[in-house]
Amino acid sequence: MKRILLLQHVQDNHKGYVGQLLDNYAIPYEVIDVERNAVPDAKQYAAVIAFGGSQHVYAIDDYPYLMQERNLLHTVVEYDIPFLGICLGGQLLADAFGGKVRKHTLAEFGFCEVQLTEQGRNDPLFAGFHTGYQTVFHWHEDTFDLPVGSTLLATSDTTQNQAFRHGHRAYGLQYHIEIDDNTLDTWLYDPECKQSVLETHGMQIYTATERARTTLLPTYHQHSRILIENFLRISELR
Repeated sequence: MKRILLLQHVQDNHKGYVGQLLDNYAIPYEVIDVERNAVPDAKQYAAVIAFGGSQHVYAIDDYPYLMQERNLLHTVVEYDIPFLGICLGGQLLADAFGGKVRKHTLAEFGFCEVQLTEQGRNDPLFAGFHTGYQTVFHWHEDTFDLPVGSTLLATSDTTQNQAFRHGHRAYGLQYHIEIDDNTLDTWLYDPECKQSVLETHGMQIYTATERARTTLLPTYHQHSRILIENFLRISELR
């Protein structure tokens, strides 16, 4: 069985819940820290998943290693290799095909719901979301325009472009599906992360996210699992 390539951009946004599920399903994978290691040829893998990060695509000159991913994204679309871009990973997919990534008019942090479009309800990535929405987790300051020819799959009142497909099997998400308990502990309680959240989003959002954890994290994980399993089926790995 071919492996899945996992692209990590920062230490505090790692494979998390995605890695747990891949381990449970005995699907092999390789994690590449793109800040420190060269991105391998995507054609060696059954699928590619790119996680989030604090980097800004519109300041890519500050992160020259991200240029490798632009090349990889053109390869995955050209060769129809399944791709799932999460937060920064989704922004990179949009950018690679001409969608402008820019600073959002607001910054989002915490649990929320995104609504599926008609196309989203009929896309295999969202099979099983019978209620028409997904419970997700946000931590972002940027947003993006859809590339020409892309299909919008999910939206929200605050951020129009929440999920999209470009080509047959390349997907971009503005939100996170990969956080587990350890990741959320880091984002809420690591001193540097906590300071960042408080400075950008304020104490009210921070405490609301803490309170919502008990009630919303189980639904969040249920919805994340459905999406990840769907992506594995799209990748012909389940």
